[in-house]
Amino acid sequence: MKNYIANHAEIFILSKYTSRSLFGIALFAVIAADLAFDNYILFQFAYLMLSLLVGLSFWKETWIRSALVVLIVFFRVNLEQQAVFLIHDEFLLRVFTLIVTYFLTSSSISFMILYYIKQKQNTLQLTFTLAKALDSRDHYTADHSDNVAYYSKKIAEEMNLSKLACERIYIGGILHDIGKIGVPEHILLKPSRLTDGEFEIIKEHPLTGYEMLSHISHLKRSGILDMILHHHERFDGRGYPSRIGHNEIPIAARIMAVADTFDAMTSKRVYRGELDVEYAVAEIQKNAGTQFDPDVVKAFMNIWQREGPKLLSKHSAKSTIGQPSNKETAVASDLKITS
Repeated sequence: MKNYIANHAEIFILSKYTSRSLFGIALFAVIAADLAFDNYILFQFAYLMLSLLVGLSFWKETWIRSALVVLIVFFRVNLEQQAVFLIHDEFLLRVFTLIVTYFLTSSSISFMILYYIKQKQNTLQLTFTLAKALDSRDHYTADHSDNVAYYSKKIAEEMNLSKLACERIYIGGILHDIGKIGVPEHILLKPSRLTDGEFEIIKEHPLTGYEMLSHISHLKRSGILDMILHHHERFDGRGYPSRIGHNEIPIAARIMAVADTFDAMTSKRVYRGELDVEYAVAEIQKNAGTQFDPDVVKAFMNIWQREGPKLLSKHSAKSTIGQPSNKETAVASDLKITS
C-alpha cells in the first residue's frame, strides 16, 4: 500500500498537466465557496492547502509560484468578512504575513521535491556507472544496455504507454543486465558454446541484479526491479527465473524481451558475428505467442515497417547482406533463451 501511494504521488508530481489542472480546479472551488459561505477557520485551512498545491504543481518555477502566492493572498484578503478582518492585524502587516506564510509553505514542498529528485538522479547515476562498468568487460557488448534501452522505449511509445512509463522502461533497459557483474569473465567472454553448468550460472543474472538493487526503494516502486528480474521470461512460461507467462510478466519486461533479443541478434558477439537484420526481425515475428507477447511484437513490427533499418540505434551493427549460415541459425535459436 505504501509503495502504491508513493508511486501515484510521484506520477502526480511529475505530471504537469494533472497537477496544474487540479490546482486550477481547487483555486476556483475555494474562491467560489468563500464567496458563498462564511466560515473563517475553514477557509484559513483551505487557502493554506492551496499554497501547498502551488508547491506541488510548480515546484520548478519559482516566479510562477511567487505570483500565484500573491494571487491567493489577494483573494484571501479581499474575500474576508470585514468583521473578522478588523479583529486581526493592520492591513499591510496582515498581507505581508500571509505572503510570507504561503510562500514558505509552497517553497518547502518544492525544495523537498527537488531534493528527492536530486537524490534519485544521484542514485541512478551511480547505478548507471555500474552498468557501464559491466558493459566495458566485453567490448562486443559495450553498448548493449544502451541499445536495449533505446529499442524498449521505442516499443513502449508505439504501444502508447505514458511518458513516465517510457522513461522508466528506458532506465530498466540500461540496468537489465547488471546482474552479470557477478558472472565470471571466463564464462561471460567465452568464445564457444556454453556448457549446461555455465548456462545455469548465466541464468542467475536476473535474480542477482534484482537482489543487488533491491534496497533502492524507487526502483522497486517504479517497477524497474521487476524489469530486471523478468526480462528473460517467455510468454509461454518457459523462461527464467520464475517461469511465469502471459500477463503475469510485467508489460515492461515483455517489451524488454523483444528489445534484448533484437539487439543480441543484430550485434557482434564474442562467439559470432552479427546476423542479418531481416532474419532477426523474421525470428522475432515467428516467435510471437511463444517466446514473445504478440502485442509487443505487433508494436515492434509497426516500427520496423515504418522505419526499416533506420530503427537500428547508432550503437547497433549495420544490416548485413544475405541469409545466416547454419551455424548462425543455431546461434539465433540459442538466443531465443539466452540473449
